[in-house]
Amino acid sequence: MNAAHFMIQVRDLDRAVAFYEKALRFVEVDRHRYDGATLVYLRGRGSPFEIELIAPDDWPYAERPEPGRSHIAFTVSHLEGEWERLQCIGIGAGQITRHAANGVHQTRYFYFADPEGNQIEFLEAHGRYAGEEEK
Repeated sequence: MNAAHFMIQVRDLDRAVAFYEKALRFVEVDRHRYDGATLVYLRGRGSPFEIELIAPDDWPYAERPEPGRSHIAFTVSHLEGEWERLQCIGIGAGQITRHAANGVHQTRYFYFADPEGNQIEFLEAHGRYAGEEEK
């Protein structure tokens, strides 16, 4: 299986790395320079997900990203447990919300943001959002 790869531009690389290690329990696997930027690769332990944090030498964007400019979504087996874990480590997650389409329950989810304002969504692994082990 190929890894899912997400690219996120950040201004404060060390703060972003610390956040993703804490919030998503990812680990840094590589760091190097390329084309006027420092790149850091983080991977989930035993998962196919990889995040590439890109810190350009010259920040080409507004002071903060537009809300939702970068959006990453992950399915989780225990939504309430993840919400509580984030609260306990000082990461304020939004309200758990139910999503229904045409009156049929699809999943539940919540959002939180990284230090740059990029959105991260945790969805309950349910229905079409279930992983292979939960079908």
